[in-house]
Amino acid sequence: MADPRTELADIIVPAAPEVLAAGGSHLAGWMVAALLVVVGGSLFALWLHRRRPARALLRVAAAVALQQGTVSVLASRLDAWARAHYRLSRVDAARCPSGIEPAAWFEWVMALEQLRFAPSPPDGYAALAALCEAARAWERHA
Repeated sequence: MADPRTELADIIVPAAPEVLAAGGSHLAGWMVAALLVVVGGSLFALWLHRRRPARALLRVAAAVALQQGTVSVLASRLDAWARAHYRLSRVDAARCPSGIEPAAWFEWVMALEQLRFAPSPPDGYAALAALCEAARAWERHA
């Protein structure tokens, strides 16, 4: 009589496909490599997308440091960055984004409005650089 363990072995534990039993194929390796490239590219694109506000703030801070433009124009660029980064329709002292101390936000917005709309003070670039530094600190903690 036949041994039931050997007769039913293929039903209980199916045999591996011939391609995998022979050690795999080059097609499977290329598919895994392509999948890794797609996943890696997607993660890199996501990282670039998430770092876009930080790069924009660095460009504004660099323009302030090199004094590439008037104080009011650079303050407008900083205002545009704040609206985009915090998803605000306008930068308002009464509407503080989460993660920022309301008193510090109020002072920051008032200083920014002063630099945007009032005549340029003699230390306008230094004040604008300080606002950029405060925004960079908020960006790290928010």
